[in-house]
Amino acid sequence: MSHHDLLEVQRLDVEADQLSHKRAVLPQRDLLAAAQVERQRLTNEIDQLALTQIEVATRQKRYEDEAQIVAAKIETDEVRLYSGEVTALRDLQALQEEIASLRNRQSDLEDEALTAMEEAESLASQVAALNSEAELIDQRSTSLNAEIEAAESDIDAQLETIRSNRGDLEAALDSSLMDDYQRLRPMFGSATVVRFEGGKCVGCPSMMPAMEVDRMKHTTDSDVLSCDECGRIVLL
Repeated sequence: MSHHDLLEVQRLDVEADQLSHKRAVLPQRDLLAAAQVERQRLTNEIDQLALTQIEVATRQKRYEDEAQIVAAKIETDEVRLYSGEVTALRDLQALQEEIASLRNRQSDLEDEALTAMEEAESLASQVAALNSEAELIDQRSTSLNAEIEAAESDIDAQLETIRSNRGDLEAALDSSLMDDYQRLRPMFGSATVVRFEGGKCVGCPSMMPAMEVDRMKHTTDSDVLSCDECGRIVLL
């Protein structure tokens, strides 16, 4: 196998890096993250409304209970008023005034209870709307997760093919050459292995010294060289 197969190894590594990057930055991931943030916001809002619902329900019951107590007191006073038990005019007038005051109090309490009931209905409507919105987001998140899993599965299959092909190539290459390639790759990436063209190392921005060019020209295709200027692996 030719040393030029090292270029194919490099090409496969570049393709694998690109696929790994693509896997990491799937657009569905950002969409899912945004959906999760929005879902949490809705959850917090629903939880807050639930606390308000408890407070409103407690207030409504208190007003209703107080109204019932006042109604019972009115009933008791009316029985006394018409029973003949109270005969003095001043006491009758006082009892009538108390009943009238209690009726006003009962009316106020019932109004407060009604207001709380209307508030509770409004809160329930808001919670229902938020729950519907949250359900849609959950459905969207489920769909996005499925899309991510499908994309990952497809990319993983491609990566597995690349790893298999790369393994076959690497097994046929000189181990010391592969060691040099692996050592240099973090520095040079997709241009770790380059060709010698036009009297220069393709990886260098400037022309090689004449002596280095001459050295390169007097080697064979089977030779593996390194550029004295940049340190890259150079293939003829």
